[in-house]
Amino acid sequence: MKKNIVTILLIILILTSFSQTALCDNKNPTRKELERRIEMVAKKRGIPSVLLKTIARVESVYKHYNSDGSVYTGSRGSIGLMQINNRSAGFNTDKLKYDIDYNIEAGAEMLLRKWSMANKYLPKIGDMNPNVLENWYFALWAYNGWAKSNNPNMNIKKHTYPELIYLIAENEYDQKITPLDKKLLPKSGLPSKTNHYKTPKNYHTGDILMYKKGDIAKVDVNSSLRVRKSPNGSVIGSFSTDETITILKGPTLKEGYFWYKAKNSENLTGWVVGNWIVKTGEKKLAYKDIYNHWAKEYIEKLKSKDVLEESKNIRPNDYITREEFSVYLAKALNMKKVEYKLTYDDIDKVDNENIEYLESVCKKGYIKGFNEKFKPKYNLKRQEVAIILNRVLGNENIDIKLPYKDKEKISEWALDSVKYVYSKNIMKGKENNYFKPNEFLTRAEAFKVITDIMNLVKKAA
Repeated sequence: MKKNIVTILLIILILTSFSQTALCDNKNPTRKELERRIEMVAKKRGIPSVLLKTIARVESVYKHYNSDGSVYTGSRGSIGLMQINNRSAGFNTDKLKYDIDYNIEAGAEMLLRKWSMANKYLPKIGDMNPNVLENWYFALWAYNGWAKSNNPNMNIKKHTYPELIYLIAENEYDQKITPLDKKLLPKSGLPSKTNHYKTPKNYHTGDILMYKKGDIAKVDVNSSLRVRKSPNGSVIGSFSTDETITILKGPTLKEGYFWYKAKNSENLTGWVVGNWIVKTGEKKLAYKDIYNHWAKEYIEKLKSKDVLEESKNIRPNDYITREEFSVYLAKALNMKKVEYKLTYDDIDKVDNENIEYLESVCKKGYIKGFNEKFKPKYNLKRQEVAIILNRVLGNENIDIKLPYKDKEKISEWALDSVKYVYSKNIMKGKENNYFKPNEFLTRAEAFKVITDIMNLVKKAA
């Protein structure tokens, strides 16, 4: 009997010692480290990072563990850094306690749930653009509980929860957030869930990451991500967790979320919410100098058709020469080598590898010289390009009124061609409804019209 008692005491002593050792291992990372982790989660989940950081600051003062290693727990049982009340939230309680990153993810999830509530069941603000900090007012209110105590007109608290968030954001993160005017809220109780308030005039934007066409992303959800026919439209399928997708279009703001058109390896194509995808890479661009260029799509297409040359840069904003345009046009139209000799006096100024392309377009009559000279290195004017495009498409005349403010500057010999390319939606003019007939065509503009011509010729074939 004595031996059994001794054995039990030894076991208790060992377990107690083990428990104390385990608790001692539970230490809080530095605030800087916690802020870094929170920023990563916020950006992954499409939440302005200052809001998620400030919630952690308000909820726990960046404390996940107590000094003795036990988990920091609120008076109502809320857990850890983000103070997650898990009575009906559906999280793993042990992971909330002992996995700080999981606790942060849960905090982001809870805030997104409140954001969803704000879109459906709570008052709305503005267009509910989630990258506008002021639009989160009621979602923040709900994070602390949709209770009248957060109505600033009732003076139940020194600072309501949103007020406290805004105060910390400005004092500790130098981020100003304009509060909703208290006069717009009821004198007591909760505001009507059907109310729709304007975004405060002086609003501020966050740091939500936006994806672009060509980005490669991974689906980051517990089970699957619904794919819709249109932003917030009918469901047409789903992407599975960890599945790799390619962004095709977006972002499009709809019902409080940024939506992206995407496809998977099986070509399931549709719209998904950006909060549940994570960028893993991006499509390698054909040239380094087209990253944010308006003509990127046209340039990529021409490069895929072997119309454009191999090079690091394509110089989209430079003016295009007659020689360059001739080469690209011949390649885009898949013109074959012809038995034709150029007799221009300045043909020696054409690069040798380009001669056959010039011969092809000149024999067809698409591009003509100036008496005895071809002038290969001269830049093309916009009205000259209109004539070339008209020749390619059949040299037709069309009687329409041009809307351009500078139409009187279009040369008489180019007017019919300008009308024709306008009718074909190839050259629509420049900004503020000017055609700028004597302005030189940029290479980017040339790539656009050559792509259009290629598509029209292919459609007519």
